[in-house]
Amino acid sequence: MTLAYAFIGLGHLGGNLAASLLRNGFAVTVFDRDPAALERLIALGATAATSPAEAAARAGNAITCLPSPKVSEAVLAGSDGLLDGLPAGGTWIEMSTNGRDEIVRLAALASAKGIETLECPVTGGVHLAAAGKITALVGGEAALYERHRPAIEAMCAKSFLMGPVGSAAVIKVITNMLAFIH
Repeated sequence: MTLAYAFIGLGHLGGNLAASLLRNGFAVTVFDRDPAALERLIALGATAATSPAEAAARAGNAITCLPSPKVSEAVLAGSDGLLDGLPAGGTWIEMSTNGRDEIVRLAALASAKGIETLECPVTGGVHLAAAGKITALVGGEAALYERHRPAIEAMCAKSFLMGPVGSAAVIKVITNMLAFIH
């Protein structure tokens, strides 16, 4: 059975990742504050929602790709956020770049509502995301990773399980540091 996903955050990176899900046959409900970003994904076959909560309630699982930890927290736990829409047993896949302590804290908020979390920051940049050739660094339970691996691999050419939630954030910081050095 193919899972359905809400996708919140349709900027340069998130829009390309959501488009990859659509190209690979996933049902995607989208939300973004930018109407033009929504229209681009609707034209590719996505369904629009009026809030993160509505998108999450329709899909049962949610993916976020957002510009900062503050925005990630607001989309997850704020008014009309994912925690208001995701059902117990649903999954939140956080593709934004967050610090280890931040993603662990946000995952605990989700867990308190019965929602499982995978952190899934990516490396490679927008140009590789557009071609579906980006790499995902995944943190979370192995069984949860396997459940959502088809969607992750629809967006990313490679994905690697780093360990529990928080592990991928550490590796992402290291890869960023190495990229800046070179």
